[in-house]
Amino acid sequence: MPQLRWLGHAAVELYINGKHIIIDPLIKDNPLSPVKLNYFDNNLDLIIVTHDHYDHLGDTVELIKMNPKAKVFATYDLEAYLANEYKIDWNKFIPANVGGYVDFDGIKLALTKAVHSSEHSDPTGAVINGDGITVYHAGDTGLFEDMRLIGELFKPDYTLLPIGGRFTMDPQQAAIAVEMLKPRKYAIPIHYNTWDLIKVDPNDFVREVNKRGYKALVLQPGQSVEL
Repeated sequence: MPQLRWLGHAAVELYINGKHIIIDPLIKDNPLSPVKLNYFDNNLDLIIVTHDHYDHLGDTVELIKMNPKAKVFATYDLEAYLANEYKIDWNKFIPANVGGYVDFDGIKLALTKAVHSSEHSDPTGAVINGDGITVYHAGDTGLFEDMRLIGELFKPDYTLLPIGGRFTMDPQQAAIAVEMLKPRKYAIPIHYNTWDLIKVDPNDFVREVNKRGYKALVLQPGQSVEL
């Protein structure tokens, strides 16, 4: 059964198509994380990184070294930075950029536009499709009209949206994003309440989403949902 678990901040663990996946793996410096880094020792298949800010790139380099079979999915330029800076073999990377689906052992992966900042390459969102389920992780982003197109193209069942404000969308803006993306199951808030600068009430997001005729699901750090 495919499963999603929120690990606090923007870190999300997925089990899809028999693969163990982590997105934006901030673990060691994540005060909300329910697990330690050694939880991922030699059991990861895929690491997805939306952009290079420390709270999203997180523990990627250490996880690559801990998981010889794992691959990294990110923009080509971010992968090149990791390869050159940390001497990581190119065989560890799935080269990509914003565009269509890329196959990874029967799972379809895609990168999407995100409106944010980063040092190495543009920031992105990520789409993961497998087991008949499509998950869209928006990464760090403000609200943008092309979310409507992302919804039309990828038809997500679950959307993971930042709601913390200041650096990303706030709850009201994220609810507008839900209306554009049209998730078929749930919108799940992420990237909030990790630190005081992004402290919000996720129930504000729930109310705004419900007003628009969609469903929101607030997970506690460490809580899972079967997809």
